Amino acid sequence: MEIKNKKLPKVTVALSAYNEESNIKNFLKSVLKQKEEGFILDEILLYSDGSTDKTVQYAREVKSKRIKIINDTKRLGKSTRLNQLYGCLKNDYLIQSDADVVFSHKLIVRDMIKPLMEEKGVGMCGGNPKPVKGKTFTERAVNCTFEAYVPLRSELRGGNNVFSVDGRILAYRKEIVKKIVVPVDTIANDAYTFFRCLELGYKYKYVATAIVNFRSPQSLRDQVRQNTRFIAAPMRMGRLFDKNTVLREYFVPKSLLMKYMIKQFIKHPVMCSYVYLINTYCRFKANKNEKKLNAKWAVALSTKGAIN
Repeated sequence: MEIKNKKLPKVTVALSAYNEESNIKNFLKSVLKQKEEGFILDEILLYSDGSTDKTVQYAREVKSKRIKIINDTKRLGKSTRLNQLYGCLKNDYLIQSDADVVFSHKLIVRDMIKPLMEEKGVGMCGGNPKPVKGKTFTERAVNCTFEAYVPLRSELRGGNNVFSVDGRILAYRKEIVKKIVVPVDTIANDAYTFFRCLELGYKYKYVATAIVNFRSPQSLRDQVRQNTRFIAAPMRMGRLFDKNTVLREYFVPKSLLMKYMIKQFIKHPVMCSYVYLINTYCRFKANKNEKKLNAKWAVALSTKGAIN
Protein backbone atom coordinates (compact mmCIF):
# COMPACT_ATOMS: atom_id res chain seq x y z
CA MET A 1 0.00 0.00 0.00
CA GLU A 2 1.38 3.41 -0.96
CA ILE A 3 0.57 6.71 0.61
CA LYS A 4 0.54 9.54 -1.90
CA ASN A 5 3.31 12.10 -1.47
CA LYS A 6 4.60 10.33 1.61
CA LYS A 7 7.64 8.12 1.91
CA LEU A 8 6.80 4.83 3.58
CA PRO A 9 8.82 3.99 6.70
CA LYS A 10 11.12 0.99 6.49
CA VAL A 11 11.27 -1.86 9.00
CA THR A 12 14.01 -4.30 9.96
CA VAL A 13 13.15 -7.59 11.64
CA ALA A 14 16.23 -8.83 13.49
CA LEU A 15 17.25 -11.64 15.79
CA SER A 16 20.21 -13.33 17.41
CA ALA A 17 20.09 -17.10 16.96
CA TYR A 18 21.98 -19.92 18.66
CA ASN A 19 21.30 -23.49 17.49
CA GLU A 20 17.80 -22.87 16.17
CA GLU A 21 17.71 -25.41 13.33
CA SER A 22 14.37 -26.91 14.39
CA ASN A 23 12.29 -23.76 13.97
CA ILE A 24 14.31 -21.23 11.98
CA LYS A 25 12.50 -21.96 8.71
CA ASN A 26 9.08 -21.64 10.35
CA PHE A 27 10.09 -18.35 11.91
CA LEU A 28 11.44 -16.84 8.69
CA LYS A 29 8.44 -17.96 6.65
CA SER A 30 6.05 -16.39 9.16
CA VAL A 31 7.93 -13.09 8.85
CA LEU A 32 7.93 -13.20 5.05
CA LYS A 33 4.12 -13.61 5.12
CA GLN A 34 3.67 -10.23 6.79
CA LYS A 35 1.42 -7.76 4.97
CA GLU A 36 3.13 -4.43 4.30
CA GLU A 37 0.38 -1.97 5.21
CA GLY A 38 1.80 1.53 5.50
CA PHE A 39 5.42 0.38 5.74
CA ILE A 40 8.10 -1.51 3.85
CA LEU A 41 9.58 -4.70 5.33
CA ASP A 42 13.06 -3.94 4.09
CA GLU A 43 15.17 -6.69 5.65
CA ILE A 44 15.25 -9.69 7.94
CA LEU A 45 18.61 -9.69 9.70
CA LEU A 46 19.79 -12.92 11.31
CA TYR A 47 22.90 -13.02 13.49
CA SER A 48 24.03 -16.58 14.15
CA ASP A 49 25.80 -16.45 17.52
CA GLY A 50 28.22 -19.34 17.14
CA SER A 51 25.60 -21.90 16.12
CA THR A 52 27.02 -25.41 15.81
CA ASP A 53 23.98 -27.00 14.18
CA LYS A 54 22.27 -26.36 10.81
CA THR A 55 20.69 -23.01 11.73
CA VAL A 56 22.53 -21.09 9.00
CA GLN A 57 22.11 -23.82 6.39
CA TYR A 58 18.35 -24.03 6.94
CA ALA A 59 17.97 -20.25 7.03
CA ARG A 60 19.70 -20.01 3.65
CA GLU A 61 17.22 -22.48 2.23
CA VAL A 62 14.45 -19.91 2.73
CA LYS A 63 14.88 -17.93 -0.45
CA SER A 64 14.35 -14.18 -0.16
CA LYS A 65 16.48 -11.18 -1.01
CA ARG A 66 15.31 -9.59 2.22
CA ILE A 67 16.96 -12.22 4.41
CA LYS A 68 20.52 -11.28 5.42
CA ILE A 69 22.54 -13.78 7.42
CA ILE A 70 25.65 -12.99 9.44
CA ASN A 71 27.32 -16.25 10.44
CA ASP A 72 29.79 -15.73 13.28
CA THR A 73 31.36 -18.98 14.47
CA LYS A 74 32.11 -17.56 17.93
CA ARG A 75 29.46 -17.51 20.62
CA LEU A 76 29.61 -14.05 22.18
CA GLY A 77 26.18 -13.98 23.81
CA LYS A 78 22.87 -12.32 23.02
CA SER A 79 23.78 -8.96 24.53
CA THR A 80 26.76 -8.53 22.21
CA ARG A 81 24.66 -9.54 19.20
CA LEU A 82 21.92 -7.10 20.11
CA ASN A 83 24.44 -4.28 20.31
CA GLN A 84 25.68 -5.24 16.84
CA LEU A 85 22.12 -5.28 15.53
CA TYR A 86 21.37 -1.90 17.09
CA GLY A 87 24.59 -0.45 15.72
CA CYS A 88 23.90 -1.44 12.12
CA LEU A 89 20.20 -0.52 12.09
CA LYS A 90 19.52 1.84 9.21
CA ASN A 91 15.73 1.65 8.97
CA ASP A 92 13.06 3.61 10.81
CA TYR A 93 11.78 0.80 13.02
CA LEU A 94 13.19 -2.41 14.46
CA ILE A 95 11.20 -5.55 15.23
CA GLN A 96 13.31 -7.70 17.54
CA SER A 97 12.35 -11.34 17.94
CA ASP A 98 13.57 -14.78 18.95
CA ALA A 99 14.05 -17.65 16.52
CA ASP A 100 11.99 -20.15 18.52
CA VAL A 101 8.67 -18.42 17.82
CA VAL A 102 6.31 -17.98 14.88
CA PHE A 103 4.26 -14.91 14.06
CA SER A 104 0.65 -16.05 14.47
CA HIS A 105 -0.87 -13.83 11.76
CA LYS A 106 0.09 -11.55 8.87
CA LEU A 107 -0.30 -8.22 10.67
CA ILE A 108 2.19 -8.64 13.54
CA VAL A 109 4.67 -6.08 12.18
CA ARG A 110 1.95 -3.58 11.34
CA ASP A 111 0.42 -3.84 14.81
CA MET A 112 3.79 -3.63 16.58
CA ILE A 113 4.92 -0.42 14.87
CA LYS A 114 1.54 1.32 14.87
CA PRO A 115 2.00 2.99 18.31
CA LEU A 116 5.51 4.06 17.29
CA MET A 117 4.17 5.67 14.12
CA GLU A 118 1.17 7.35 15.72
CA GLU A 119 2.58 8.53 19.08
CA LYS A 120 5.84 10.46 19.06
CA GLY A 121 6.58 9.80 22.74
CA VAL A 122 6.43 6.03 22.39
CA GLY A 123 9.85 4.50 21.94
CA MET A 124 9.23 0.79 22.51
CA CYS A 125 6.42 -1.75 22.17
CA GLY A 126 5.93 -5.27 23.45
CA GLY A 127 3.81 -8.01 21.93
CA ASN A 128 1.77 -10.89 23.24
CA PRO A 129 3.60 -14.25 23.32
CA LYS A 130 1.36 -17.28 23.83
CA PRO A 131 2.53 -20.86 24.46
CA VAL A 132 1.48 -23.72 22.19
CA LYS A 133 -0.24 -26.75 23.67
CA GLY A 134 2.06 -28.64 26.00
CA LYS A 135 3.34 -32.12 25.20
CA THR A 136 4.89 -33.13 28.52
CA PHE A 137 3.66 -32.78 32.11
CA THR A 138 6.24 -30.06 32.80
CA GLU A 139 5.28 -28.10 29.71
CA ARG A 140 1.57 -28.30 30.53
CA ALA A 141 2.27 -27.25 34.12
CA VAL A 142 4.35 -24.26 33.04
CA ASN A 143 1.63 -23.21 30.60
CA CYS A 144 -0.92 -23.49 33.38
CA THR A 145 0.93 -21.11 35.69
CA PHE A 146 1.77 -18.86 32.73
CA GLU A 147 -1.96 -18.25 32.40
CA ALA A 148 -2.04 -16.87 35.95
CA TYR A 149 0.29 -14.04 34.90
CA VAL A 150 -1.32 -13.21 31.55
CA PRO A 151 -3.97 -10.86 33.06
CA LEU A 152 -1.19 -8.74 34.57
CA ARG A 153 -0.29 -7.63 31.06
CA SER A 154 -3.59 -5.86 30.61
CA GLU A 155 -4.66 -5.00 34.17
CA LEU A 156 -1.50 -3.25 35.38
CA ARG A 157 -1.31 0.24 33.86
CA GLY A 158 -3.30 -0.87 30.85
CA GLY A 159 -0.68 -3.46 29.97
CA ASN A 160 2.12 -0.91 29.69
CA ASN A 161 4.32 -2.58 32.29
CA VAL A 162 7.47 -4.67 32.60
CA PHE A 163 5.49 -7.93 32.73
CA SER A 164 4.46 -7.52 29.09
CA VAL A 165 8.07 -6.93 28.02
CA ASP A 166 9.20 -10.17 26.41
CA GLY A 167 12.19 -10.65 24.11
CA ARG A 168 10.17 -12.98 21.92
CA ILE A 169 8.66 -9.92 20.21
CA LEU A 170 9.59 -6.26 20.74
CA ALA A 171 9.59 -3.13 18.59
CA TYR A 172 11.65 0.08 18.79
CA ARG A 173 11.98 3.34 16.93
CA LYS A 174 15.43 3.92 15.48
CA GLU A 175 16.21 6.94 17.62
CA ILE A 176 15.95 4.98 20.86
CA VAL A 177 17.89 1.97 19.56
CA LYS A 178 20.83 4.24 18.78
CA LYS A 179 20.89 5.29 22.43
CA ILE A 180 20.96 1.77 23.85
CA VAL A 181 24.08 -0.25 24.62
CA VAL A 182 23.25 -3.47 26.45
CA PRO A 183 25.90 -4.48 29.02
CA VAL A 184 27.59 -7.50 27.47
CA ASP A 185 27.29 -9.63 30.60
CA THR A 186 23.67 -8.87 31.38
CA ILE A 187 20.65 -11.13 31.46
CA ALA A 188 17.09 -10.00 30.70
CA ASN A 189 18.03 -7.89 27.67
CA ASP A 190 14.35 -7.16 27.14
CA ALA A 191 13.92 -5.71 30.63
CA TYR A 192 17.13 -3.72 30.21
CA THR A 193 15.84 -1.99 27.08
CA PHE A 194 12.51 -1.33 28.84
CA PHE A 195 14.16 0.49 31.76
CA ARG A 196 16.52 2.29 29.40
CA CYS A 197 13.49 3.43 27.42
CA LEU A 198 11.92 4.91 30.56
CA GLU A 199 15.24 6.43 31.59
CA LEU A 200 15.45 8.22 28.24
CA GLY A 201 11.98 9.69 28.72
CA TYR A 202 10.09 7.49 26.25
CA LYS A 203 6.86 5.58 26.78
CA TYR A 204 6.31 1.85 26.41
CA LYS A 205 3.18 0.32 24.86
CA TYR A 206 1.77 -3.20 25.05
CA VAL A 207 0.27 -4.55 21.82
CA ALA A 208 -2.18 -7.34 22.67
CA THR A 209 -2.92 -8.19 19.04
CA ALA A 210 0.73 -8.98 18.23
CA ILE A 211 0.54 -12.67 19.16
CA VAL A 212 3.57 -14.89 18.63
CA ASN A 213 3.55 -18.57 19.52
CA PHE A 214 6.31 -20.24 21.51
CA ARG A 215 7.00 -23.50 23.32
CA SER A 216 7.46 -23.66 27.10
CA PRO A 217 10.18 -25.86 28.64
CA GLN A 218 9.34 -29.54 28.35
CA SER A 219 11.73 -30.78 31.02
CA LEU A 220 12.44 -29.97 34.65
CA ARG A 221 16.06 -29.07 33.87
CA ASP A 222 15.07 -26.60 31.16
CA GLN A 223 12.41 -24.97 33.34
CA VAL A 224 14.96 -24.47 36.13
CA ARG A 225 17.44 -22.94 33.68
CA GLN A 226 14.92 -20.56 32.17
CA ASN A 227 13.02 -19.58 35.30
CA THR A 228 16.13 -18.93 37.37
CA ARG A 229 17.12 -16.33 34.80
CA PHE A 230 13.64 -14.78 34.83
CA ILE A 231 13.56 -14.56 38.62
CA ALA A 232 17.05 -13.03 38.70
CA ALA A 233 16.05 -10.26 36.27
CA PRO A 234 14.63 -7.77 38.83
CA MET A 235 17.76 -8.14 40.96
CA ARG A 236 19.99 -7.38 37.98
CA MET A 237 17.86 -4.43 36.88
CA GLY A 238 17.98 -3.05 40.43
CA ARG A 239 21.77 -2.86 40.15
CA LEU A 240 21.69 -1.17 36.73
CA PHE A 241 18.87 1.34 37.15
CA ASP A 242 17.20 3.48 39.81
CA LYS A 243 16.03 1.02 42.45
CA ASN A 244 12.79 2.86 43.17
CA THR A 245 11.85 2.74 39.49
CA VAL A 246 12.62 -0.96 39.30
CA LEU A 247 10.65 -1.72 42.47
CA ARG A 248 7.71 0.30 41.18
CA GLU A 249 7.62 -1.43 37.82
CA TYR A 250 7.86 -4.94 39.28
CA PHE A 251 5.32 -4.30 42.03
CA VAL A 252 2.13 -6.36 41.81
CA PRO A 253 -0.69 -5.96 44.36
CA LYS A 254 -0.89 -9.24 46.26
CA SER A 255 -4.67 -9.29 45.98
CA LEU A 256 -4.46 -9.17 42.17
CA LEU A 257 -1.77 -11.85 41.91
CA MET A 258 -3.45 -14.16 44.40
CA LYS A 259 -6.77 -13.91 42.57
CA TYR A 260 -5.35 -15.44 39.42
CA MET A 261 -3.01 -17.87 41.16
CA ILE A 262 -5.84 -19.29 43.27
CA LYS A 263 -8.04 -19.55 40.19
CA GLN A 264 -5.41 -21.64 38.40
CA PHE A 265 -4.70 -23.71 41.53
CA ILE A 266 -8.36 -24.66 41.86
CA LYS A 267 -8.40 -25.79 38.22
CA HIS A 268 -4.99 -27.53 38.24
CA PRO A 269 -3.81 -28.20 41.84
CA VAL A 270 -1.17 -30.83 41.03
CA MET A 271 0.49 -28.89 38.20
CA CYS A 272 0.43 -25.61 40.12
CA SER A 273 1.98 -27.27 43.19
CA TYR A 274 4.67 -28.79 40.98
CA VAL A 275 5.61 -25.42 39.44
CA TYR A 276 5.46 -23.73 42.86
CA LEU A 277 8.12 -26.14 44.15
CA ILE A 278 10.25 -25.55 41.05
CA ASN A 279 9.95 -21.79 41.43
CA THR A 280 10.90 -21.98 45.10
CA TYR A 281 14.11 -23.75 44.12
CA CYS A 282 14.70 -21.26 41.28
CA ARG A 283 14.36 -18.34 43.68
CA PHE A 284 17.05 -19.92 45.87
CA LYS A 285 19.32 -20.37 42.84
CA ALA A 286 18.63 -16.85 41.58
CA ASN A 287 19.49 -15.27 44.92
CA LYS A 288 22.65 -17.32 45.16
CA ASN A 289 23.92 -17.02 41.59
CA GLU A 290 22.48 -13.80 40.11
CA LYS A 291 25.86 -12.07 39.95
CA LYS A 292 27.34 -15.03 38.06
CA LEU A 293 24.68 -15.13 35.33
CA ASN A 294 25.65 -13.63 31.99
CA ALA A 295 24.50 -13.30 28.39
CA LYS A 296 25.84 -16.74 27.43
CA TRP A 297 23.29 -18.57 29.53
CA ALA A 298 22.64 -22.31 29.45
CA VAL A 299 20.09 -22.93 26.73
CA ALA A 300 16.69 -24.50 27.42
CA LEU A 301 16.87 -26.95 24.51
CA SER A 302 13.30 -28.19 24.72
CA THR A 303 11.89 -24.75 23.94
CA LYS A 304 13.53 -24.86 20.50
CA GLY A 305 11.30 -27.43 18.83
CA ALA A 306 9.49 -26.71 15.58
CA ILE A 307 6.27 -24.69 15.92
CA ASN A 308 3.79 -25.32 13.15
